[in-house]
Amino acid sequence: MDPIIAQTVSQIMLPVVLGLVMLGMGLSLQIKDFKAVLKAPKVAMIGFLLQLLLLPILALFIIKMFGLNQTAAAGLFLLALCPGGATSNLFSFIAKGNLALSVCLTSVMSMLSPFIIPIAFVGFIRYSGSADSQLFNLPLLPAIKQLTIVTLLPIVIGMCIRYVADAWSQSVIPFMKKVSTIAMLLVVTALVLTNLTIIPAMLSLQGVAVITLCSLALIVAYFIAGKLNVNNTDRKTIAIEVGVQNAGTAMMIAFTIMHRPTLATIPLMYGLLMNIPAFIFVYWLLLLNKEKNKVMMPLNVNP
Repeated sequence: MDPIIAQTVSQIMLPVVLGLVMLGMGLSLQIKDFKAVLKAPKVAMIGFLLQLLLLPILALFIIKMFGLNQTAAAGLFLLALCPGGATSNLFSFIAKGNLALSVCLTSVMSMLSPFIIPIAFVGFIRYSGSADSQLFNLPLLPAIKQLTIVTLLPIVIGMCIRYVADAWSQSVIPFMKKVSTIAMLLVVTALVLTNLTIIPAMLSLQGVAVITLCSLALIVAYFIAGKLNVNNTDRKTIAIEVGVQNAGTAMMIAFTIMHRPTLATIPLMYGLLMNIPAFIFVYWLLLLNKEKNKVMMPLNVNP
């Protein structure tokens, strides 16, 4: 693909589409959505902490276990710092989870990401002990500024529009979701075409590492939430929010802010490969739910 087209896709289209996704998220949010979740603060706090702490810890474990090179390690850790996205909300819906909790966790983490991601990633690079850490230097204040413009600002604008034009906002939400989903798919496809080396890389150790991160995050978060006595509906939601990340945010940082296409390889792979463990996990949850309903059915039959 022509270098000018490739640059247009990564530097302009990706941030614009990501902003469009965030705007759609904002249009679907109201203050009462946050209030409803805050009525059960324990569940929300568990979800936040697992996403903030568990994912980076799992990423560090996988980096060490697979002996990933510096570029792959940086890409995986960057991905682990990203919030969930619209895909996690979709999987929560399919799995019959708590959609309000899913959207709340996604939106709050997206709002915090302009501050969390640059600081945590700079810390990782600085203390990773790599002699070539300057290759992945992330300018802190410019990164916070650009992430705020692309993620936080569209959400706030969307919520303001919803507040002043509620009926209109609700009418355009389905259209916005379709347009943003199609646009993101087209951008990811274009990015893959401009980085064709990603295809054989999917069959390498890096591809296994990506699938392992998603799989472990789903399973471990589900297990921990269960041990903390979270109800089954919220437990499924938390696991999916922790396990399904917004690869678009990581790709935007790599391409647009850091200008390091090689750093985007892992997020690109994740955007494609994470669907495998995510669909398997959701299918398993639906089977569990079906079995529970079969066991409970005789108890609900009147004599």
